[in-house]
Amino acid sequence: MGALTTGLLVAGTVMSAVGQIQQGQAASSQAKANASLTEMQGRESQITAEYNAAVSRANAEAIRTSADLDIARQRVAKETYRGAQVTRYASSGVKLEGSPLDAMIDTAAQFELDMMITDFNAKTAQSQQEFAAQQSLRAGRSAVLLANQQASQQRAQGSAYKRAGYIGAGSTLLKTAADFYKPSEKVK
Repeated sequence: MGALTTGLLVAGTVMSAVGQIQQGQAASSQAKANASLTEMQGRESQITAEYNAAVSRANAEAIRTSADLDIARQRVAKETYRGAQVTRYASSGVKLEGSPLDAMIDTAAQFELDMMITDFNAKTAQSQQEFAAQQSLRAGRSAVLLANQQASQQRAQGSAYKRAGYIGAGSTLLKTAADFYKPSEKVK
């Protein structure tokens, strides 16, 4: 084999080995970049979940405040109505006993029932909003855990790509060396 052929063989082998190393390093860098992106997406999911939880908690608070205002308004309406009933009965000369008293008691009971229903509905809606907040936070934590797992796998894959590039380069160099130094068959 001539010097030119040997030089070309060595140059081709070196170029192939360098290409394999660079390919492994590029794949490794891409896997690491993907891992960073995956972690960032996990953090963004957690931030979104925390925001959603805060909105749900604010909604729960608004529901309670609204219900308290409604109940206060119902109490005022009850007292106003009771005062009007007493005035009507008194102005017509009816004593507050028997049927008129029963009517006033029934009216007061209806107002109380309405207030209790308002309070119950508010507590139910509050509980639903608190549950939604807890679910959002759980989803955020799960997203971060999953993202971290995927990022770890991507980094490990990147290391494997890099290692495979070096192994491929070494394999190419050894194969070429073995082919180059192979004993030639003797011509008879």
